[in-house]
Amino acid sequence: MPAAGRAAGAASYPDGGCCRRAATGKLNWSFRGSRSVSPAAGRSSPAADGGLVMTGSAAGGIPRPAKQRGYGLTAGVLLVVMLGGTLPVPLYVLYEKQMGFGPLGVTVVFAAYVAGTLFALVALGDLSDHIGRRTVLVIAVACAAASTALFLVATSIGWLIAARVVSGTAAGFATGTASAALAELQPRGDHTAAAVVASGANMTGLGLGPLTAGLFAEYLATPTKTVFWAYLGLCVLAAAALSVIPETVRSPDGAVSVRPRLGMPPGMGAVMLGACLGVFAAFSVLGQFSSLVPTFLHGILGVHDLSLIGGASFLIFVIAALSQAVSARLSSRRSVGAGLPLLLVCLAALESALFTKALWLFLVGTVVGGMAVGFIFRGGLSELNRLADPQHRAAVISTYFVAAYVGLGLPVVLTGLISVAVGPVDASAYISGLAAAIVVVAFPVAVRAFGASTAPRPASTPCDSWCSPDELAGVGAGRSSAGPAAGRR
Repeated sequence: MPAAGRAAGAASYPDGGCCRRAATGKLNWSFRGSRSVSPAAGRSSPAADGGLVMTGSAAGGIPRPAKQRGYGLTAGVLLVVMLGGTLPVPLYVLYEKQMGFGPLGVTVVFAAYVAGTLFALVALGDLSDHIGRRTVLVIAVACAAASTALFLVATSIGWLIAARVVSGTAAGFATGTASAALAELQPRGDHTAAAVVASGANMTGLGLGPLTAGLFAEYLATPTKTVFWAYLGLCVLAAAALSVIPETVRSPDGAVSVRPRLGMPPGMGAVMLGACLGVFAAFSVLGQFSSLVPTFLHGILGVHDLSLIGGASFLIFVIAALSQAVSARLSSRRSVGAGLPLLLVCLAALESALFTKALWLFLVGTVVGGMAVGFIFRGGLSELNRLADPQHRAAVISTYFVAAYVGLGLPVVLTGLISVAVGPVDASAYISGLAAAIVVVAFPVAVRAFGASTAPRPASTPCDSWCSPDELAGVGAGRSSAGPAAGRR
């Protein structure tokens, strides 16, 4: 550390924390990679002397072995919860026969999952800031188990809708909370690595759900029951894992507010438009795979092997996860600039496969679509994280995820409604055309806007809802007044 920093009375510690003695003689503590996210727990905030008061996150005081154990187990819990979100996908063709509903019914059931996820993300996205990460993850696992119980007793489409709402709520709770916990438990304080693990566990879990259910349905008896009993066992293991994961939020205040966190700060309009349009189009492809692809493969392409149907959905999610990791070194502009044209190729291949009934074209579209989704999703999220200032990051990232999940659900609903009049193949073509038009609009906007602006200072650390909403700009002002060296940790 430069001499100026030492003169300011700053001392660093092996765990990445530091203690800074301000002009008033107070000792102001902070820990690199951790920050309070609870109002009563002492969020990082400017003190009267321009320093930082003690952070409220307990992550800095957690022993390294406990962090390593909690890091791996948290990723595992996220994977299990997300796996449950797509577990019913290859079973829809069986439910259609058992309960007597068609593609429109499948659409409604899938839309129920999206509604539950949006409610948890938008209205309760910062819940773990106030009641603790581990507590919210316990709620997520409990919701996953409850939805599974509803599937086990389901005798009509009403039961399926209720199960999917609860399952979506579980996914919404787990997504932001586990991501925040991973960032705080990362043993080296590497938030980039934590983000890759979070997105990888998320997408891998979503992919393993249909693959697992397809294998159970194809090779075991009572396919709509057996797989859910097995998943209940996974929920029990996840609950047991949570008992040994350390809590990273100290003294949560217990305040709960059902308040949407959406917005678009001034100066970010073009970036937000390009990112949201891109992720809407990308997730519309995931929505097709998660809801209508089983019907398309079974009824149109003549695929009757449920393990193959599940494998097709698994493939696109896993490729999306891998492409996020592969594109980590690309700039946001290059990532989105590559992903959007690939999405057009994917849409063309999928629609050609449906019209020509060519399975190989369908598989090509699946692979290309997975790559496109991964590039677009990571590129848009990275650019918004880079540009959003701390006070608005919660609203910015929540808006991005709302665009993603609306893209996941709305095109599927429209496809189901249109298919009643013109059939599923023509309906899919209309919706793919809409997605392609959105891509054409998003491409020039994103390529021109991404990378054109400089990131605000100071950089903030992740918290719940994929953001750190409460790190105040005044912190940076306080540091700058003390000089560059004094502001370093």
